[in-house]
Amino acid sequence: MSADVDPDYAEGSELTYLHGVAVTEAADIPADLDVIEVPAGTWAVFRTEGGYPAALQSVWAATATDRFPSNPWRLRPGPSLVSILDRTEDFSTATCELWLPVERA
Repeated sequence: MSADVDPDYAEGSELTYLHGVAVTEAADIPADLDVIEVPAGTWAVFRTEGGYPAALQSVWAATATDRFPSNPWRLRPGPSLVSILDRTEDFSTATCELWLPVERA
């Protein structure tokens, strides 16, 4: 993938897990919420559907073992995003997108 991208990507590290929404710069953000600016850039988007969270975990693993090693892309600084597009009421299945910030290697 890429070296020196983010401490969260180091094997064995704890992950920073956040819930968020996209807003415009003009949005009025309550004082008790944090704002993380995500600069524009290129993103690799991987869509998956099926058993949750197994399908999402599989696509995440496949990016490291199959997709990145065989393509001219690497991770760049920025958050990895998961978007839940659709799900069953009990969350046993879902359609998700994994968004990874990338740049040409």
